Order: sequence, then structure tokens, then C-alpha cells
Amino acid sequence: MFTRPIGVFFGSTTGNTEDAALTIARALCDRTNGPDVRTTNICGLPPEKLLPFDFLVLGCPTWDEGQLQSDWEVLLSRLGDARFDGKKVALFGSGDAAGYDFISSKAVEDGRFLGLALDIDDTGATIRQKVAHWAEQILEEFAAG
Repeated sequence: MFTRPIGVFFGSTTGNTEDAALTIARALCDRTNGPDVRTTNICGLPPEKLLPFDFLVLGCPTWDEGQLQSDWEVLLSRLGDARFDGKKVALFGSGDAAGYDFISSKAVEDGRFLGLALDIDDTGATIRQKVAHWAEQILEEFAAG
């Protein structure tokens, strides 16, 4: 059982990543039987607000051809000397999977995406199932030490 809070932080322009973050937070709450799961929009957030959490779930949409969402650009530019040693991090992203094709990606290891890739608009019916499965997976990895 978890005894420390989990921080779900997201940047969202259209609301899709926020919806995904809330769905993920609910799935984590349903499975933890203990700690708080706190969901926070990173817009204007000082980077030090992430530091109290040993477990971070970070969500970011992509724009155009994989451009970083503007709130994340701002937060990352302000990280400075912030230290995340010992933190466990899970990543999720939202974007448009229609016609998605690529040659290589830093987000793929051994033929599988790292984190959770979501297309809220086109695959919304399967989101809860994907999130439930992913929540189980990351909680196991968080608990593994």
C-alpha cells in the first residue's frame, strides 16, 4: 500500500490532457487505498511544487509535429537547479494518432511506447480501459522501489 501522495501534473491547451489527467488520477485513487492523488495544472506553477512528491505522473499534449506544449516549455525553462533524484516518474501524452507514422522515436523502447500515448478525440471509447491497465502498471513500478 502506498503511504505517500502521488502528484499528477499536466499541461493542457484544449482540455484533452486535463481530461486524461483526471481520468488517470481517478484510476490511481481507485487502486491505492491510501495516499492522496493530487492533480495539478502546471500553467504558471513554480517548479518546486513538484518536488514534495516521490511519485510523479506527468502529462503533456503534442502540437504540430511533436512540439512541446507551451506551459511545459515555460516550466522546463524555469527548472534551474531543481533536483529530482530518487523520484519515480510516469509520462502520458495526448495527441492525434490519425495517420501517425514515424521512423524512430525517443519514446519507443523495445518496440513499445514508454508511458501512455492517448488520442482522446479518436479513441475516447477505449481510454478508461487503457488508463486502468496503465494505472496498475505504474503503481507496480512505483511500489517496486
